[in-house]
Amino acid sequence: MSKLPPKHRYYQIAGITVQVESDLPFSASTFHPKFASFAVDEGGPDTVLLRHHFEIPDLASLPAGREIYRHPPWAIRETASGWTYLGIAADADDDTIHCVAQFSADYAVGDIFTPPHTMEWWRQGNLSSLTLFPTDQIWLAQLLAHRSACYVHSAGVMIDDQGLLFVGHSEAGKSTTTQLVRRALPGRATILCDDRNIVRLWPDGAHVHGTWSHGDVPAVSAAGPPLRAILFLEQARANELVPLTDRMEAWQRLLATLVKPLITAAWWQKEMDVLEQIIATVPCYTMRFDRSGDIVAELQALIAANRP
Repeated sequence: MSKLPPKHRYYQIAGITVQVESDLPFSASTFHPKFASFAVDEGGPDTVLLRHHFEIPDLASLPAGREIYRHPPWAIRETASGWTYLGIAADADDDTIHCVAQFSADYAVGDIFTPPHTMEWWRQGNLSSLTLFPTDQIWLAQLLAHRSACYVHSAGVMIDDQGLLFVGHSEAGKSTTTQLVRRALPGRATILCDDRNIVRLWPDGAHVHGTWSHGDVPAVSAAGPPLRAILFLEQARANELVPLTDRMEAWQRLLATLVKPLITAAWWQKEMDVLEQIIATVPCYTMRFDRSGDIVAELQALIAANRP
């Protein structure tokens, strides 16, 4: 008897195993190749569940709840058992529901319902998110708040098993910095992600974890090295690292880069606590740099100085 195609996959990110199940079988190409670095063979001690269904349920059958957010493409309800996300149209006169997602209160279990035509998307493969949302950070940023972690607009690099986080706006040079480091240190530097990374507090301190939400540089890694420094980017003619000793300034600058999903009072309090602990324990610097690559020598010295 031939073996049936599997109907589940496992992916690990920031120490969390995501078990993805589907009413349809998976193929080797269901998800984009960027997920390969995060694929694992089985669940781990902290496993969360996403289940895919290819029909939109009768809205009357959904748990009753209070709508707390409405702005296309989402209307969000808080229910007694968790959260209901409704994918709505931009046109207020269009009542089509494009997606229904029901999550437990802590976002550890999610059932995602999409219309029957999305079965063809599934079969064609190369899907760019595990949730089939435009981006997985809509869900992950909520999940992480329950695990002393946050999602940050940033570039992450691992040098000799030590992590650095480069923070800045969209034109600050995050992708450029990762390429400078990789070119200067072949075999020693690994790009975690050039656009979105996770910082998680573990018993031994803060670690930076790569994600699959990359920008211009498609290289990603599931590695999660200890975070030795946070560097706020400033393109300049000089190449220098200037300690940022004002913790309030560092906190405000990091806060500005926090990926913010649906903001609730509970989510906000959890993430503020995480940011405070990160700033209190991880050295912060202003990094001024040009495109010469000379800044890499400064980064290596920084790694050596902050290694335990």
